[in-house]
Amino acid sequence: MEKIISCLAHSYVLAGVILSLSSSLFAAEVTETKNDGAVAIIDTHAHIIRGYRRRDPLPTGAQALRAMDSHKVAMAMLLPPPFPPNHLGIYGLREIEPVARANPGRFGFAAGGESLNPMIQRIAPDKVTPDLSRQFQQEADAIVKAGSAGFGEIAAEHFSSGRGNHPYESARPDHPLLLALADIAAQYGMPIDLHMEAVPQDMAFSRRASGGRNPETLRENISGLERLLAHNRKARIVWAHAGWDLTGERTVPLMRSLLEKHPNLYMSVKLDESGSRPTSPFDPDDGLKPGWLTMLRDFPDRFVIGSDQFFDEGTERQIRRRIAAGGGACRSERECQTDLSA
Repeated sequence: MEKIISCLAHSYVLAGVILSLSSSLFAAEVTETKNDGAVAIIDTHAHIIRGYRRRDPLPTGAQALRAMDSHKVAMAMLLPPPFPPNHLGIYGLREIEPVARANPGRFGFAAGGESLNPMIQRIAPDKVTPDLSRQFQQEADAIVKAGSAGFGEIAAEHFSSGRGNHPYESARPDHPLLLALADIAAQYGMPIDLHMEAVPQDMAFSRRASGGRNPETLRENISGLERLLAHNRKARIVWAHAGWDLTGERTVPLMRSLLEKHPNLYMSVKLDESGSRPTSPFDPDDGLKPGWLTMLRDFPDRFVIGSDQFFDEGTERQIRRRIAAGGGACRSERECQTDLSA
């Protein structure tokens, strides 16, 4: 597997490039564009739209391609958000696959956030029957047959922002259906993209501006993640949004300990200033923190870039990603925006 993180001594760059769809893992290596030497990016976690209304025309890749071209993104992996059951605006394989098929050199796709995730959220662990397991298997098989590169986005702990109908979702990482998905993923060599806020112990949750949708207390979930990882070592789990967490608990020591114990654990890096500053990869001057730099050097083939950008919204995460992978071309949001608009 090719390396996916380059720790450059001068600008401390995170970069992910040259998507390896043949291995079905969101893997990459560093390259440079021919024109200006800027690092081209593979984004392994992006959303074509936030929500879809059935009266709307099917989304196309045009808006996403414009944003990608503006920010020197070579290719993006499109996947649906982790939708709960009966969520307004739910979309997935039906809407994303045609976009990827129409632009095979620019998009790959994963699915299951619209079909597998609602089942995991809806069905209690002790209520999984053989009939429900067969239904889950059928949904996963449809994703495989469609040519998806992976399964996702799946939620184990997902906080509500309090805006619109943005949901709170929680499911055990070792939910029987997630364990079944690990076996399916291992069988077909397809990774699982997992959204899970880190909760290393039962704790109070007091994040404000949540609109009252998030619980006051959170249940520990790291042991469940470890059970998921240990269940089938051939199942590759991509723990999304490293560097952006809302509990402040996804620390370098925690991630290092899990990476050391579980060779099938991978992580995608999200750059967004709304997350916890102490666990962000970057200091206020956009330099990579020493602990992060050491971790990336020690596990160079276990990290990818995953912006979590919604292409029908602003491009702030694209800008932050370009800062991280700009090859030294820009080192602040203002510099990067000026450079890209020139």
